[in-house]
Amino acid sequence: MSLYQGKYIYTFSELKNEVDILLRSFKIIRLVSPDTYKTYIVGDNGLIPDAVCYTVWNKKSCCKFCISKKVLTSHDYGTKLESISGHIFIVISKYIQLEGKSFALEMVTELTDISGLGQEEVLMEIKRLQEENSRLMRDPLTNCYSRYYMDMYFYEYAHTAEINNQELCIALFDMDNFKHINDKYGHTIGDAVLQSCGHFWLKYFDIHHQSFITRYGGDEFIIIAIADDYNEFCQRIITLGNSMRKNIVLEDGRTVPFSFTIGCACMSEILKEDGRSRHEALLALADSRMYQGKHSGRNQVVIHS
Repeated sequence: MSLYQGKYIYTFSELKNEVDILLRSFKIIRLVSPDTYKTYIVGDNGLIPDAVCYTVWNKKSCCKFCISKKVLTSHDYGTKLESISGHIFIVISKYIQLEGKSFALEMVTELTDISGLGQEEVLMEIKRLQEENSRLMRDPLTNCYSRYYMDMYFYEYAHTAEINNQELCIALFDMDNFKHINDKYGHTIGDAVLQSCGHFWLKYFDIHHQSFITRYGGDEFIIIAIADDYNEFCQRIITLGNSMRKNIVLEDGRTVPFSFTIGCACMSEILKEDGRSRHEALLALADSRMYQGKHSGRNQVVIHS
């Protein structure tokens, strides 16, 4: 199982197997308790209590920026850099549940290639790592989440929806006649259209509301959301779509109109015996409805086949 596959609920056996793999790349692997900041080593037969988390950094109190505290609140993952005696360490932390209890799984290793650099070089390396992480998780043009993020967290959202008896819903957007916009007005205006679309939907679908929007590729966007009711989700998509400003004003006063066709679907429509993964089947259903809308006039939301 890869580090960022999106799974966060573990049995002890599953966690031990993952830790054994991670120890090939990381110097320290440990669990951090959310209440006491005590750490635990994952032993062969159970968790072994260790010191409080900040003692590894030779500190007497919790770090000012505690990455594990952050992920225990966000149920997400995060990274930071720490230093000891001129050596730089990267800390990767992700939220997990083990036997009904919440922990942060911390992975620590030394960045040996920059340990001898001066302060200015280290700051430049930190900035580079932050930018690299941002590019991995976010589309740089629209600031929507990346396809990598969607692939990583899809099954976590699906699992959360299932255990809470809710719906996992999807809306697949495709800009109408986007090639015509690029050809007529240029790619700069085309990019502005994509930014306008992405920035609008980001205001209403984010991880704090059990949803996110991904730029799936080119002029396609995907919203993944956990909802109490599929029809309620679809009505929200329709209402927001109708309220969105759908034009870009050029410097010479001309306007560039744009629209999009949307196909929606929900997980309860997907048969478990479908030959594809449920992820693929859900995307395929939304995609087929989007094309149904394209073939029947564009600029619409299709919620049923």
